[in-house]
Amino acid sequence: MNTSSRKLLFPALFIVAFLTTIVSVESADYMKRFRFYLHDDFRVENATVWPVAHSDLTNVLPSQFGLTLVTDTPITATADKDSEYLGQMQGLVQYSDKKKSVITVCVNAVFSGGKYNGSSLSLVGKNALGDETREMSVVAGTGAFRFARGYIISRTISLSEDQNHAVYEYDATLLLPLYPAEDN
Repeated sequence: MNTSSRKLLFPALFIVAFLTTIVSVESADYMKRFRFYLHDDFRVENATVWPVAHSDLTNVLPSQFGLTLVTDTPITATADKDSEYLGQMQGLVQYSDKKKSVITVCVNAVFSGGKYNGSSLSLVGKNALGDETREMSVVAGTGAFRFARGYIISRTISLSEDQNHAVYEYDATLLLPLYPAEDN
């Protein structure tokens, strides 16, 4: 190795070491997994989901395209509706596919009970209701989930014969900062 190459080697190694340190600090995250359950009820006296808008095609197409719903659905620790209450799933759901029952969700899982009391997760994504499992993005969080990102795998646990009551399992996989931001 000639002298000019050696002179460049040390600064190059220093830069590589510096960038490696920055990357390792930036990626100081840990993975968290947990599960919760939603209990949708469409019966008028107990409704947790309400239609608020529709398109001219909503009643024409079998997919209910254009139907927009607002949800305020209980979240529990297990599939039993009488299990530990964890909070509410609140937000908008819209049927967004002309051919299949596919909804686009923009909701918040607001935890007001249990281990994550005072925290929330923001979910956005496609939810193809006919699929056995569905994946949605976790794009943000508050409280214990501050800076959260990840995904949720959802599946239908039960659907009543009249389709007025459904239970869904939400299996969350999150990346959270190892060193959360401190409150002021």
